[in-house]
Amino acid sequence: FQHPEDRNQAWFPKVIVISGLTIASGAILLLPLDVANRHYCEDQFVEKCEMTLPMDELWYSVYIITLIYCAILIPFTTFWYESDFDATVAQKIWNSSFYVVMSAVFVALVLFLCWYYTGYANFEVSIVQSGMMLLSQFDAYQGIHSCIRANQDQTGLDKTTLTDFSIMDSSYLSGDLCDSKSSEAIRRTFKIDVSFPAYVAALASFVGWFLFAPYAGIGMAASPFDSILRFMNRPKKTIGKSEYDRQAEQIALKALELHEKIKAVRNDERNNGRSRRIRNELKNLSIEMEQIEDEDRELQKLYPRGEDRVTAWTLTVWGYWFSLFYGIIALILSITWILHVGLYILAKEPVHPFLNSLFKELDSVFNLFGTATFALYCFYLISCVVKGNEKLGLKFLFVLNAYRMKLGATTMTGLLFNTGLIMLCSTAVAQFCSRAFATYAEDTSAIKMLSVNVDHLQNIGVMFREDVFPAIFVAFSCASMVFYVFIKAHLGWFDKKKKEAIALQNRNRKGKFARMFTRNKSKKSTATTTNVQMSTINET
Repeated sequence: FQHPEDRNQAWFPKVIVISGLTIASGAILLLPLDVANRHYCEDQFVEKCEMTLPMDELWYSVYIITLIYCAILIPFTTFWYESDFDATVAQKIWNSSFYVVMSAVFVALVLFLCWYYTGYANFEVSIVQSGMMLLSQFDAYQGIHSCIRANQDQTGLDKTTLTDFSIMDSSYLSGDLCDSKSSEAIRRTFKIDVSFPAYVAALASFVGWFLFAPYAGIGMAASPFDSILRFMNRPKKTIGKSEYDRQAEQIALKALELHEKIKAVRNDERNNGRSRRIRNELKNLSIEMEQIEDEDRELQKLYPRGEDRVTAWTLTVWGYWFSLFYGIIALILSITWILHVGLYILAKEPVHPFLNSLFKELDSVFNLFGTATFALYCFYLISCVVKGNEKLGLKFLFVLNAYRMKLGATTMTGLLFNTGLIMLCSTAVAQFCSRAFATYAEDTSAIKMLSVNVDHLQNIGVMFREDVFPAIFVAFSCASMVFYVFIKAHLGWFDKKKKEAIALQNRNRKGKFARMFTRNKSKKSTATTTNVQMSTINET
C-alpha cells in the first residue's frame, strides 16, 4: 500500500505500522489459542491444570497494548513524521510528545471516569425452589403438577420437609417456582465490580464495533467479488512495443489534459476562493487522476519489461489464478459467516450451532483441524476489515477521505491512521468471534472476559445483549452483496458509465493537447514521458 515516495525511508513509522498490524492479528489468533489451551485440560478445570497458558493475562496485555498504540504510539509517530524536515531530533521529540501527552491524559481521564461511575456488571439471577417427595410416590403423582410444592411452616422459612401428599388438593400440589422462566420465579439483580483492564477491553470492543460493523460488512462482499472480477477482467495476452507506445501516448494525452484542468481550477480558486463548485471539481479531477493511474498500472502489466519478461508475465498470470482461488474460498467463508450469524446470534433462540458443530466434528477427526478452521474464520474477519477500510475509509462518518488506503498510493500518515482503525476493529472482532462461537469456545477466558462481562455492563451492555451490532454487520453484508451481484457484476452499471464518460472525453478532446504532446515528444520511450506527466500531476 505504501506510496513510492516513502520507499527506503520512514523506517520508524513502518516499524509501528507492521508491529501494530501484527498485534491486531495476534488479538484474533488468541481465540484459537485460548480454545486449544482449554481443550488441553478438557477433563478438568483450567485453574487446576498446571500446563496451560495464562490466557487472562495474555488477553489483558493485548488490549492494554492496543490502547497504548492507539492513544500514544501512533499519534506520536504521526506527529514525528509530519514534523518539519529541518527540525532537530530534540525538536521533533518535544513537539510530538506535547500533543501525545495531552491526548493520553484526556483518554486516561475518560477511561477512569467511565470505569469509576459505570464499571459494574449487573447479573440477574432467578431463584427457584421445589419441595421434596419420595421416589416411591413419583409414579403415582407424575403429571399432576409442573412443580412439587415446597412445604412451609407458619414462619414460611422451612422448606426442607417432605411435601404432604395426603392432601390431594391441586392448588396445594401445583406451582411454578421451580421453573426459572415462569412468572412466579423470584428474580434478583446482583451488582459486581469489573476490573479496570476488563472494562478497558469492553470499552475498546464497544468503540471498535462502530468501525467493524461497516468495514467487515462491506469486506464480506468486496473480498470475494473483487477477486473474482479481477480474474474475469484479466488480460489474456501481452502486447507488442508499438501497441504499448500507442496506449501510453493516449494515457500521456489524458495526463496533459488533466494537468491543464488542474491548473485552470487552481487559478479559479485563487481568483474566486474555494467554493463548493471548486471543491466538487477538484474531487472529480482526483477521481479522474486515479483512473489514469489505474490505466497506467494495467498497461505496465501488459508489457512486462526487464531481462526475464517471460517469468514476469508467468507470475502475473499465476497471480490472477490465485485471485480466483481466493475469491471462491472467500465467497464460501462470507456466505457461511452470514448464515451462522442469522441462525446462531440474531435468532431469539439459536436455531442451530452451525459452525460450532463443524469445528467439533473436525476436532473429533483431529484436534488441529477444528482449531485451524476456527482460526481461519476468525482471521478472515480481520481481512474483511482491511478490505472494507480500503473501500469505505471514513465516508460513513461524513469525514473527508483524507487517509484512504489505495494500493501503491497510500502515504505513511494514512498507513499510521488506518493501522489505528484496524487495531480498534480487532478488539471488536475478538468479541464478536467469542459471541459467535460460544458453544465451541465455552469455558475459555475469552468467553468470560469478552462475552459474560461485556454483556452485563451498565449502559453499554444492552447493545451487546440485544445483538444490535451483529444486526448492523449483517445489514451491511447483505446490502454489499446486492450491490456487487445485481449492480456491479451483473448489470455492470458503473463500468458502463465509466466507459461512456471516457469515450465522451475522447470525442471532446481538443487537438491542442495532441499538438502539445507531439512538439514535446523526445527520443525517449513513451513510458518515460507518461511517468513524467504522472509525476507532474501528483505534484500539482
